[in-house]
Amino acid sequence: MGPERGTFVRTNHFLTPAPAAEEKSWLYQPDSGERHDFVRARLSRTEPPATLDDLAACLVTGDGEPPVTCLVTGDGEPPVTCLPDLDQPLGRRWASLAAVTLEPATRTARILDGTPADIGSRDWRTLTAG
Repeated sequence: MGPERGTFVRTNHFLTPAPAAEEKSWLYQPDSGERHDFVRARLSRTEPPATLDDLAACLVTGDGEPPVTCLVTGDGEPPVTCLPDLDQPLGRRWASLAAVTLEPATRTARILDGTPADIGSRDWRTLTAG
C-alpha cells in the first residue's frame, strides 16, 4: 500500500491487513470504508491539494453537476461529515469531532476542532515533533 498521487486518505479504519483483522468496523464505523472510497474517488478527479487552504477550496465536478467541495457530502453519499442523529439512543449518536492532517516529512499534525465541512472557517491547531 502506498500513497496515491502523494496522498494517503484515511477514515476511521485500519488500511493494512494485520491491524484490520481484529478491528470491529461493523460495530464502531460501519461506513468507514464507504467514506474512504468516496473521498479517494473525489480526490482522483482533481489535483491533490498541496495546502490546507487548497483542501478547503478543493472542488470537483460531476457529469453536468455544479462543483462540490471535496470533503462535504450530500444526500445519498457516505457521510464524510457525520452529524449526530438525536433520535438515536446515547452511544449511537455518531458525530465527527475533528479533522486531522498528518505530514510525516515535516513531523507535523494539524487538528481542526470541527468537521471537514468546517475547513476554512476555523483555525487549525498545529503540532510539530521536536
